[in-house]
Amino acid sequence: MIDHLRLHFINANIDSAPVIPASYDGLLVFASILTAVFASYVSFLLSSRIKSSHLKNESLIWTILASCFLGIGIWGMHFVGMLAYTLPIAIEYNTTITLLSVLPSVFASYIVLSPALSHGRRLIFRSILMGAGIGCMHFVGMMAMMMPAHMAYEPWLFSLSILVAIVLSGIALKINDLRQSRGIHHTRINLLGAIIMGSAISGMHYIGMISMSVFETEHTVYINTHDNSTLAQLVMTVLLALSLFVLGIVELRARSLLSAKLKAVLNTVQDVVISFNSTGIIEFANPAVLPVFGYRSDDLIGKHIHLLIPEKSAELSDIFNGSQLNIPNAKKSKSRLLKGQRANKQLFPITLTISSIGKQEKGPYVATIKDLSDIQNQEAFTQTIFDNLPIMLFVKEAEHLSFSHVNKAGEELLGRRKEQLIGLNDFDIFSNDEAANFAQTDRDVLNKDGIITLDEKPVTVDGKTHYLRTRKLAIKDSNGKARYLLDVSEDVTELKQAKTELENLHQRMSMAADAAHIGIWEWNFESNELIWDDWMHTLFEIPKSQFKGDYATWANTLHPDEYERVTNKLKLALLNNEEFHAEFQIVLPSGQTRYLNADGRIYGNRMIGVNFDITKRVMAEKKIRQLAQTDHLTGLANRNALSKFIKHEFDRSERTGAKVGCLYFDLDKFKPINDTHGHLMGDFVLVEVAKRLQDTARKTDCVARIGGDEFVVVITDIENLSQVKRALTRFINAISAPIASEVGYLNIATSVGYAIYPDDAKSLDELLHKADERMYKQKRSSHESIPQYK
Repeated sequence: MIDHLRLHFINANIDSAPVIPASYDGLLVFASILTAVFASYVSFLLSSRIKSSHLKNESLIWTILASCFLGIGIWGMHFVGMLAYTLPIAIEYNTTITLLSVLPSVFASYIVLSPALSHGRRLIFRSILMGAGIGCMHFVGMMAMMMPAHMAYEPWLFSLSILVAIVLSGIALKINDLRQSRGIHHTRINLLGAIIMGSAISGMHYIGMISMSVFETEHTVYINTHDNSTLAQLVMTVLLALSLFVLGIVELRARSLLSAKLKAVLNTVQDVVISFNSTGIIEFANPAVLPVFGYRSDDLIGKHIHLLIPEKSAELSDIFNGSQLNIPNAKKSKSRLLKGQRANKQLFPITLTISSIGKQEKGPYVATIKDLSDIQNQEAFTQTIFDNLPIMLFVKEAEHLSFSHVNKAGEELLGRRKEQLIGLNDFDIFSNDEAANFAQTDRDVLNKDGIITLDEKPVTVDGKTHYLRTRKLAIKDSNGKARYLLDVSEDVTELKQAKTELENLHQRMSMAADAAHIGIWEWNFESNELIWDDWMHTLFEIPKSQFKGDYATWANTLHPDEYERVTNKLKLALLNNEEFHAEFQIVLPSGQTRYLNADGRIYGNRMIGVNFDITKRVMAEKKIRQLAQTDHLTGLANRNALSKFIKHEFDRSERTGAKVGCLYFDLDKFKPINDTHGHLMGDFVLVEVAKRLQDTARKTDCVARIGGDEFVVVITDIENLSQVKRALTRFINAISAPIASEVGYLNIATSVGYAIYPDDAKSLDELLHKADERMYKQKRSSHESIPQYK
């Protein structure tokens, strides 16, 4: 025997030896491919368990099971495929290497199916790893073959087998990822992914086998072929048995976890949960029965539910009489208020809710029981608090708006005892106008969801006026119907008087502060602590919950263009112990900007100051500057902006020697458009022409509108007349193109004149005049093409 661990690529020495012919058993080939597809299908099913498991240990278990199964499936496919490969020589397998060859495929499967790597961005890595694992398993398995011959591989087919495994594995893994991310569990999708993964495994194997050639050596001895079908059947039978075993373990594990979770939930529920059959015999009770009823769970098993609920109920009667629950879908009943009985025979209030289990008509049933004893005690406790609160509480019956309860503070305001007020309405107590107003407000509350607040509402009782701050809300039943109206009132008469005096004293100052949006801040520049009032949070749009309270919180809001200037001002004020004054721009969390004025003064180790919102003023100033420089209709430069631009270009021309060109455009065929379609369509045409001129001009040029349908384009850095003519051609072509509008395509033409500084004129007026003359000269000519300027 030669050394079976040597694998060769084809070289001159081996290629000269005779090739030993090989053949394949077609049935075993098909069986090997089926093995790969079956292993992939089961593994993908197990990978779904990995995704659906929220427990780390459970996810690890499913990952190990799926990777082991897929790895063994790859290994099984390989050796069934090897049994399908027949050579007329004796072949044996090294047991150790054969067993070790399963490790690469198991390891690669574990990494690929691990939830930590199941992400779209890592698909290429997983595909390469899976393809490498399949290939490594195959060629390590080939190393286990012992024969009296040499094996050699074609390099490009060898590489192709690995590439096929990587590409098809990637496609299968992508399908599996999409299936799991979108919750698709159709058998056809699962089968498609399994077929592609099986193709990756078997494709790699058989391309790898095609790349292999077996050459004679001096030790080669030919024998009759062997029948390997029995061994192949054994491998497939073992794999099938293993899959059934794994799937059985998975199902048992899932059921065990579900049962454990359900038991844990029931054991932690504070309400009593019991199950019973159609005759009322208790089959299960959670631990909550001990503190509620005084029975242990085991003591109730086999007992009748009347032991806990002696009072009759419609649901229980229907069940015991053999009827279905008279509820929608026969699933769950409404909660009923009943009496429960504890082990010491004490009765107490409970609510009972019954649900049927599954789709059976006659049970079993689950009952949820809530202990209401504490609620009754809380009602008495609440009543005591209700009566003794210092604020006034009035409860009215919703239908007739009559008083059903009043606390002591309400009795003192109205000057009557509770017993005298119950059953009365507002018309029995107040004047007709006040009562009508109260009744209308009450009806508004009952007809709407939410709370209505009445601030400083005047009420006259026994000739004395009280001012009340009142909140009214509806109290609804379980069906959402308003049953009562709660009126919470506070006597703020003295507060109103004090408030009126303060308002008279500070009215102007308050109005100014609100209008200016003044925010007050304090910064300790030694501890770096920053304190803002409510208006500061409003100005900077930073909620208190997100406010870090340090210098960086404020500094990070400064606009990048303002940061250095403003922070240097602040540092200079601290250095010289001077006041801080600055106007700057901030960037709000929403991305919008705001302009603020800041004034600060140093007190010891602190600077205290105020911020004002000056955005409206700044934007108004910018708007004024913009309006002063632009045409109101087209947004182009106006004559004022044109004058400033051309003065700057004249100065630059004196320095550089470059010339400035002025192109004067007057639209033809514009008046008929106005007359036929109206001025709105005429404005639309002017805006479109302006846009075309702006788009055609260079960034260094200036486009202006100086009249109704007259436009000027100033072009800079002119060297000769040809440059001007080329510019004229571009602009005329841009204007002459038909204009699409709601009334169809409109055709517009233009007459153009030009002038050059300093050749034709020495000022803007002269330049425009010269260009205007040439424009009218061209308008009078009969040519519609570009004029030949001289």
